[in-house]
Amino acid sequence: MLLTARTPSRYASALAALSVFMAALLLPLSFTGGVMTTPAIQQSLGGSPAALSWLTNGFMLTFGSFLLAAGLAADAIDRKRIFIAGAALFCLSSLLFCLTHNLFLSGVLRALQGLAAAMILASGSAALAQLYDGAQRTRAFSILGTVFGIGLAFGPLLIGFMIDAVGWRGVYALFALLSAGVLLIGLVSLPATEKSEPRTPDNLGLTLFTLALMLFTASLMVIPARGFLSLTTLALLIASGGCSWRLSYAAGG
Repeated sequence: MLLTARTPSRYASALAALSVFMAALLLPLSFTGGVMTTPAIQQSLGGSPAALSWLTNGFMLTFGSFLLAAGLAADAIDRKRIFIAGAALFCLSSLLFCLTHNLFLSGVLRALQGLAAAMILASGSAALAQLYDGAQRTRAFSILGTVFGIGLAFGPLLIGFMIDAVGWRGVYALFALLSAGVLLIGLVSLPATEKSEPRTPDNLGLTLFTLALMLFTASLMVIPARGFLSLTTLALLIASGGCSWRLSYAAGG
């Protein structure tokens, strides 16, 4: 399916789109990979079910909480820079995950992967919109959605096969390899953000929103292990409510 770009070189734009499509395949693989590799990681590193749950929860917590911030950063700084930084962080965290022998560090690295995924998704979709106009843009996003869907549909099959063949470390080695490809292709082909009228970001509002969402999500994640009325859960809910109140107060002037 040929896409006609509005940038000077059609082939350079196709290469740039390829990096975004590769990222769209990588992200759902990383979603399912965290879940499916958990039993194998438990056999290798040990750990309680509550601790192991953060291999998935840590990723989803940072991914969901920082998606808005990543999108605003991509518009304010540069979509290419945020995309490349996200791919580099994803590659590094995946590589370190292959080498770790500590469950706590594994959870931290998964949280970094979630942050990197938010950076990649927010900036990558914006960069793709910059490459094409009209019907070509619609087609590009159709391909993006299709690739993402393929990753979700066939990811469990691929991850399961790799766990049997090369173990859970091999799965994260694949993530490192794919993200390295995204990084290199994006580095040489993605255009810089088109300059627009500068806007002053609401840094306080963005920080409060991100904190409120992160604290609220974390409170939901700890309920199964600690209970709704535990001090940890209540403290997280109160802190999230405080951030939300401060955000509404700031918005009201």
